[in-house]
Amino acid sequence: FFACGLHAFFERPQKQLSLSSTTLNSPRERALTSIDALPSHLAIFTMSSIQEIKALVTSSEHEVHIAKEALKATERGIEEAYERNRIAKGTHDGLVVKLANLKAQFREQIMEDGLKESNRWNEMYYKLLQWKENHDGDVLVGVDKDSDEDTKKLSRWVINQRSAYKYFMNGDTKHIKDHRIDALNKMGFVWCVADHVFQANVEELKQYHAENEKFDIPVKENKKLAAFVSRVRTAYANKQEGRAQHDLTDEKIEQLDAIGFKWGFKKSRKKTSSTSTAFDYDTQIALLQEFKNEYGHTKVNKLIKEWQKGEGEPSKKEYRRLPVFLTFARKEYISYVEGQPSLIDAEKVKALTDLGVEWKQPPNVPRKNTGGEASRKKKPRIEALSHEQEFVAAELDVEAEMPHLAAVHVPALPSPALIAPKFDDGQSTMI
Repeated sequence: FFACGLHAFFERPQKQLSLSSTTLNSPRERALTSIDALPSHLAIFTMSSIQEIKALVTSSEHEVHIAKEALKATERGIEEAYERNRIAKGTHDGLVVKLANLKAQFREQIMEDGLKESNRWNEMYYKLLQWKENHDGDVLVGVDKDSDEDTKKLSRWVINQRSAYKYFMNGDTKHIKDHRIDALNKMGFVWCVADHVFQANVEELKQYHAENEKFDIPVKENKKLAAFVSRVRTAYANKQEGRAQHDLTDEKIEQLDAIGFKWGFKKSRKKTSSTSTAFDYDTQIALLQEFKNEYGHTKVNKLIKEWQKGEGEPSKKEYRRLPVFLTFARKEYISYVEGQPSLIDAEKVKALTDLGVEWKQPPNVPRKNTGGEASRKKKPRIEALSHEQEFVAAELDVEAEMPHLAAVHVPALPSPALIAPKFDDGQSTMI
C-alpha cells in the first residue's frame, strides 16, 4: 500500500510535466486537458458549469435571433407604413388639385354669367376694358381739365371700385361682389394706386442706377424721380426717429435695399420752423375756435376751396393756415392711437374733438357698414355660391375615389380678392 502511494506521488508530476510539454492545437484541447489534469470531483463540477453556460449561451443566441427577426419585421412594417403614407399623401394632393380646379372653374363660370347681365356695372366694366385696349394697358384712367365727361365718369367709377374693395376687405361685402372682383383682377385692375406708382418708380430708379451708377438724381435731369428719392429718404428718416410712416412699409424698404438704394447719412432731424408753426397748438386751436364761432363749423377745406375760386374772402388771412394744422394734427392722431411717438395727447384730442374735428381712423380699423340700395337687392349668384360644396362633391365624388380620406377636410383656395393689393383712394400723397 505504501509502495503504491509512493508511486502515485512521483507519477503525477511526471504526467503533468508530460502534458505541459505536449503541443496543444486549440483552446478547446487545452481546456479539456486542464480538466483531465484536475481531480475527478473538480472535473465533474467544471463540466457541469460549462454545460450550463453553453445552454445559457444557446438560449441567448436564440433570443437574439428572435429579436433580430422582430426588428426586421418592424422595419418592414415601417417601410410599408411610409409607402402607404406616401400613396395617401399623393392621393390627397391630387384631390386638393382637383378641388382647386373645380372651384376655379366654378368661380370662372359665375364671373362669366355675371358679366353677361345687362346692368350699369357691366357697362362701365366694358368701358374700362375698352379704355385699357386704347391706352396701352392703362387702367388708372387719369383725368385733367381737358378730359371729356365720359372719361371723368369712368375715372370716378374706377375710384368707387377701390373704395368698395376696401369695404370688402374689412368684412363688408355689400358694396362689391366676388365675381366682380375676379373680373377686375383678371383685367389687371390696380387696387392701390400708391403701391402701383411706387413699383413703377422703383423700376425706373433701378434702370437709372444701372445706367448712371448713382441714386442722387438732379431735379433738372428727372424731376419726378428726384422727388420720389427725396420723399422716401425723408420718410425713412422719420421712421428711424420712431414716427409712424404708413406710406413707407418694411416691405418697400426691403425692395429699395434689394437694389442697393442709399438712404443717405442724415442725422436725427429737429423740428423745423414750419413744423413748429404748423403745430403751435395753443395758437392754432384758438384760431380754430374763432373760425368755428364765425362760420359755425370746422370744415376749413370747404371754405378754402370757395376762397380759391374767388367766392368770398376769409376775414383773417391766418385761416388759410388752418388746413395745414388740421392735416398735421390728424397725422399725429394716428401715431397717438397706434402708440407711436406723437405731438398730440389725450387732452388735445378731446379739445379738438369738442370743436368738431373729425378724425381719420388708422388703416387697420374697419369702416362701418353704410348699407345702400344695392345691398338690399336680391343676389341670385350669392345663393348659387352657397351650393358650391354640393357642386364640388358631386363632381369630385371623394368617397368613391378614396373612402379612407372622405372625412379629411380639404382647405378652400384663397379668393383672388384676398390676395389683391391693398386699397388706396389715390388722393393721398404717394411714395
